[in-house]
This record gives sequence, structure tokens and C-alpha cells, in this order.
Amino acid sequence: MSDNVIRRVRHGTPYLINGHRDLLRLHPWSIHRVLGWTLLALALVVLPFVASSFFINVANFVLIASVGALGLQVVTGIAGQLSLGHAAFLATGSFLAAGLHLHFSLPFTLALPVAALGGAALGLVAGLPALRLRGLYLGITTLAVQSVVLTVALRYQTYLQDSRGTGADLTVPAPTLGPIVLNNAAAWYPFLIMSTIVVVAWTSNTRRSVLGRSWVALREGEVAAEALGVPVRKAKVLAFVTSGAIGAIAGAISAYYFRSVSVEDFDLVVSVEYLAMIIIGGLGTVHGAVLGATFVTATPFIVGELVLRFGLQPTLGRHLRSIELGVFAVATVAFLLFEPRGLSGTWRRVRAYFERWPYGFIDVQRSQR
Repeated sequence: MSDNVIRRVRHGTPYLINGHRDLLRLHPWSIHRVLGWTLLALALVVLPFVASSFFINVANFVLIASVGALGLQVVTGIAGQLSLGHAAFLATGSFLAAGLHLHFSLPFTLALPVAALGGAALGLVAGLPALRLRGLYLGITTLAVQSVVLTVALRYQTYLQDSRGTGADLTVPAPTLGPIVLNNAAAWYPFLIMSTIVVVAWTSNTRRSVLGRSWVALREGEVAAEALGVPVRKAKVLAFVTSGAIGAIAGAISAYYFRSVSVEDFDLVVSVEYLAMIIIGGLGTVHGAVLGATFVTATPFIVGELVLRFGLQPTLGRHLRSIELGVFAVATVAFLLFEPRGLSGTWRRVRAYFERWPYGFIDVQRSQR
């Protein structure tokens, strides 16, 4: 085989890794991947023009949940640190955004970075116990942090009701981005798309950085990682700090999207739902967090819409919430039993089948040389 043919083989396939530079590439581009990303981009652009306001709202809910799920994926899926109090970071971002508007009239564009700093500070506090605890004990500690945050938020909400006469919920106005007022689902959609893309790209690149590889090593084995020279204590704390910052951004966005904030929106069920998102989507994968957020967030709305479309509202209307919870519970148990890698594992196998047909026996992981 001539040198030209070897060179074309090396550089023509995205699955042959020839060096460290190829290993660090964010995406191995191929005709299938380019076509897939193009179709996805077209679908996202066309959606607000062809879908009703109901489906645009559902898409916005999915995008907000995807940002929050990516924060939990960093600390639990990638770094392997169990966090059962992710709702605390969401509540911190929401109440900081609302409080900054009520007390200082801070605009939305400035409230987001301040909320991220507040979430990072809370993540630092929540990550300190991880230096001595692990597993279920660490998870219980994060639950305690959530209880403290919700207690403080309730006191703050009661204080505003007594001193300023606010309602049961803290309200914020529709934010503005220059001349654009985000006062409906269609106006929010482009901003949420861009925000999710930024967080996904940042998380993907960070996972391939030195810090991200330290998180993966920490997840695989703390003792082995420390023996290899990984700064375990620093990696643990930074995982919680990053998770807190991303979760607080999602909380601040949700506060302005729904234009109200209340303690009742951040109970233990919210933390469980976000944990289910990364389990169903696939632990340790960036796109798994997005897939899991899509499944968990959109499923209740789809079930309700199907009940309405098939005229089952008179008979099943009273039990609709129970049906939604049942579908959610059955799906979670099914993924734990039959698909431990979640939707990302299913997607990886389906993609490998079409990309490598007829060689179905080849492993789905990329070959390394």
C-alpha cells in the first residue's frame, strides 16, 4: 500500500486515533455526524415556526432542565460524588436573581453571573464534607445542605411578605436583552437554545481537560487516582463548585422564565427528578444529561396530551398525576435494570449499527492505535 493511500486512510476515518491530538478532538467529524448535526440544527430552527405554543413551552422546559442536569452530571456522573441536594443550587440561583431585582433592580444579564457566583460559593460549602465523606454519607450531607438553604429561603420569603407586603411568591418582570423582551415562549426559545449550547460545549471541553480527566479518575477509583498524582481534594471541591454554578444559572433562568419564585418549587422531589435525569440519560456523559432531561421533563406533558387527544380526560383526568408518576417510576426502574448506560448507551449502539454496518460485531467504542 502506497504512502498516499495510508495517509488518506489515516485522515479519512474519524475512528482511527493516531496520536494525542486526535484523542483530544471534541468530535470526530464524518459525513454521518455532519448530516446528523445539520438535521438537528434545522429541527431546532424550524420548531418555533411549526409548533404550537404548548410544544414550544415544553421545549423551553427541557432546555432549562438540561442546563440544571448538566450541573448534576458534573459532580455525580463525571466526578462520582453523590449529590442528593441539587435543588439547593437551583433555589440559590432563583432567590438570588429575584432578590437582586427586588433590592437593587439588577437586570437579568447581570443577575445570571451573580447567581452563578452564589451557586459556586454554596458548592464550595457543600464540597468541603466530600473531603472526608463519600458515598451515601456524602449524599445525606448534601440533603442537609438543601434543608438549610430552603429554611433560609423560607425565612427570606416570609421577611419580604412582612416588610414589603409581597405575595406568597416572589415575582420578577420579563427580562430584556437589548430591544428584545422575553415575555413569551417564542421569545425565550432562541436564548435558551444558545444558553444550552454554551453550557454543553463548555462541559464537553472541560471533561476533556486536565480537570475533567481528574474527575473521571476520581470516579473510577479515589485511591488509584491519588497514587497517580491526581489532586483528589481539589478535584472534589471544584466538582461541587462547578455543579453549584451551573445549577444556579438554571435556577436564575427558571425564575425569570416563570417570573415567580417560591420555596415550594425546590423540594426533595426536584432533586430526585434531576438524579433520575442523569441516570436515565446515562451517567458520565454530556449528551446523556440532555437526553435524560428531555425524557423526564417531556414525558408528563406527552402523557397528559395523549390523554386529552384520545378523549380519556373524563375517566383518567383525576388520576393523571398518578399516571405520570407511574410512567416516570417504571421508566426509571427499567433503565436501571435493562439499560444501565441509559439513553446514551442506546443511542451509541444504534449509531454504531448504522455507521459500521455490516460489521455489527465491532465494539461501539472508537478504535485506538
